Amino acid sequence: MRDAGHRACIEAALAHEKTDRIPVNNFALVTAARSAGVTVDDARWNPKVSAKVSIDYSLKTLSDFVKPVLDSQVPFADLGMNVNFPKDDYGYIKDHLVEDQEGIDELAFFDPNIAKECPKFTQVIVNGLEETEKMLEEDLHICGLSWGPLTTAGYLMGTEDMIMMTMMDPDVVRSLLKKVAPFVSAMQKKMLDAGATVMWMADPTSSEDLISPDMFKEYSYGPLKSVIKDTRAEYSETHAYLHICGNTLDTMTMLPEIGVDCFSFDHAVNVEKAKRKVGNKMALMGNIDPVRMIMSGTPDEISSECRRIIDTAGRDGGFILAPGCETPQSSPDENVIAMGKAGKNYWK
Repeated sequence: MRDAGHRACIEAALAHEKTDRIPVNNFALVTAARSAGVTVDDARWNPKVSAKVSIDYSLKTLSDFVKPVLDSQVPFADLGMNVNFPKDDYGYIKDHLVEDQEGIDELAFFDPNIAKECPKFTQVIVNGLEETEKMLEEDLHICGLSWGPLTTAGYLMGTEDMIMMTMMDPDVVRSLLKKVAPFVSAMQKKMLDAGATVMWMADPTSSEDLISPDMFKEYSYGPLKSVIKDTRAEYSETHAYLHICGNTLDTMTMLPEIGVDCFSFDHAVNVEKAKRKVGNKMALMGNIDPVRMIMSGTPDEISSECRRIIDTAGRDGGFILAPGCETPQSSPDENVIAMGKAGKNYWK
């Protein structure tokens, strides 16, 4: 693998050091398949296709990260849940698995290290990462993907039902989270075994749009900290990246305490306020509007917006340029390339 400076640039950003460019994450999964002219199904179930389209897309868009076409709903299918997998979109879960403490007590998770217990997780995620590592010719950071504990628990119980349960019987939710957190860390460790070079979690249910900062402290803080600590017990040098959608301005100040190295924040958050909140306690990643700009804007508009964001958050290091959430599937290549060029050319 050729050292093209991708990982060095990212490591400098995490250390709040200035480099000759701003690192970029294209924050893309299925978008890479569409760009290559293949369906999500073509990539989801074929690890070689998943790896190739993702690597090609990352290099084309000047990203310093690559993430195969990973469908985060796949593990729930291996748990026996009813998951529909459309031909050209992510899977969606049509039911939930637990309703009460009795269901939680009976809940059994698969072992990510035993392929016959989780054939879909192995095919889509483990093999996708393995193929990416094999094919990669430049030192892009390789991202796995799992939902965070609260979001995972929400899929298992039903998010609305779970949030209601925090008011009716909070011990039930705590019990579920206690059981979910080791499962999430087990998947993270298996992804690192398979070739991922960073720990990546998305936990949209932890957004302040859904729960208060006090609820975050009670239900998200501990399980997230547990996953990061447990994973780092075996992978001590691995950096932890966390994405939470929507408003996170008050909860993001807690993230350095739980071991988050880089927080991917939504376009809904004011960049200047975010930078002021976290200072140099952790790096920030974001936060271009993925729909208004990346999907629907022009390259010139995106270049201008990227410069504005970097001016505010990235002039002193500690910043990675990226969309505020996943790059929409229909985003034109030239728009994502404009973001990559903005990071590459900012200091010029």
